[in-house]
Amino acid sequence: MQGAIPRIHSPNINAVDFIFAGTYRRGMFRSTDSGQNWQQINNGLLALYESALLITNGYIYVGADFVGGAGGVYRCSDYGDSWVEINHDIIQTDVPALATNPSGHIFAGTYFGGGVFRSTDNGDSWTPVNNGLDCGNIWSLAIIPAGTTFAGTAGCRTGVYLATDNGDSWTLADIGLTSTNVAALAVNGSNYHVFAGTHSIMGKGGGMFRSTDNGDTWTEQNGGFTALDVNSVVINPIGHIFAGAAGGVFRSTNDADQWSDVSSGLLPLGGNVGDWGDCLRRICLCRNCWRRCLSKRTIHCRGADYSETEASPDASPAAPRVC
Repeated sequence: MQGAIPRIHSPNINAVDFIFAGTYRRGMFRSTDSGQNWQQINNGLLALYESALLITNGYIYVGADFVGGAGGVYRCSDYGDSWVEINHDIIQTDVPALATNPSGHIFAGTYFGGGVFRSTDNGDSWTPVNNGLDCGNIWSLAIIPAGTTFAGTAGCRTGVYLATDNGDSWTLADIGLTSTNVAALAVNGSNYHVFAGTHSIMGKGGGMFRSTDNGDTWTEQNGGFTALDVNSVVINPIGHIFAGAAGGVFRSTNDADQWSDVSSGLLPLGGNVGDWGDCLRRICLCRNCWRRCLSKRTIHCRGADYSETEASPDASPAAPRVC
């Protein structure tokens, strides 16, 4: 790849073991050989700032930022060879989260006031489902197989909402959740415990939270977790939980009771790991340096003494930053 290294968002593997990665600024890539080589696959994909990736029902769905007016949701059915925009003049803002439920319904979490949209026909049409949702800034989504849908919000001081009726109505589920910017949600398939990765506010709060009662209550689970701004959470088939954060990668093998830093060899000390979803998650990736992007501005830092300034098409130039 030429130029700056693309930022990987949400790698995903489909039924034929192709790996797909959405990147920031470079669109979609595909590997057919377990990640040894990558091919750019942007045919029909007008949005190159990818924020979410979902593979289900024989389709691949991409959620993208509306940079230059070409964001929203895209879909393909040919392993990424060609993409079709499926916003249908309904979704008109950034899409940092995608999820599907056991019925095959697709949910799109949008930012900047759009809230949650639902499709019951593989994205051929979308319906806003925001009844009871007091915050339209959706940062993350997760669904328990039994049917409960969780939506993590940011910037509204609310936190997590849940719906038990396919998204028709939402209820605030924030008891015990002391940080309300919920960047990541994940469900442990073995016990259906729900995990929320959050960002701190002015240096307070943040870290990992767990709910063992379907979202009724949350407890802080930061034992051994030394970086409190969490960007992404994934859980493998044997129940090990991995969290990418501003400060490294952490793993828990006991349902988040205790965490260990497993960043050795992956990135410099204090580096940031995440899936860089919407603008708030575009974080300066370099040694001992990170900041949130609050105005569509992105700074790429490659090394402790390197600085680079870049602005997206709809932003004024950002100030130079030395890391």
